[in-house]
Amino acid sequence: MLRVRNYSYAPHLEREGRLICPLPSPPNIDPNREWYANLKPYERLFYHQTLSSVRCSKRFVATSQIPKDSLDFQLQSRYVHSRENFPESVDYVLQTETCCPMPQTFRVLRNTRDVKVPTPDKMGHPLKIGGIKEKLSPHSVKLINSGPHTQLVNNGYSRQPADGNFFRY
Repeated sequence: MLRVRNYSYAPHLEREGRLICPLPSPPNIDPNREWYANLKPYERLFYHQTLSSVRCSKRFVATSQIPKDSLDFQLQSRYVHSRENFPESVDYVLQTETCCPMPQTFRVLRNTRDVKVPTPDKMGHPLKIGGIKEKLSPHSVKLINSGPHTQLVNNGYSRQPADGNFFRY
């Protein structure tokens, strides 16, 4: 997974909940330019939504996994009572978002979106399927293995049995 910055006017909060109705969108968005290119400063401020402003909006309905009080917050911590004998007091509140480099939880900490990166092949190179471009004859002298008794190596030292001339290939 690769985290890419969100350049849109609305954040991606699909993991945290859903929108009942759409957020206000800026008029006349040009796909070749930024969404705020032709807006006045107060219009840009109105249309730009932050993570906090969308979460506090009445249009946004959060999932039931989001903690509502300190008990829920501690129950969702990464601390497991059966694994640790003498935990520190900070272990009760450590969440997976702060401990893991790329956590997959319901919370979105930054205005980014996750893009799935294609995984490379296990052998380290892509599979290439190709056809034969030319068909070489197996009887060609140029294709034989080199050695001390081939015609190409013995040029000038061996003669033809019929007339005694040198082999020239």
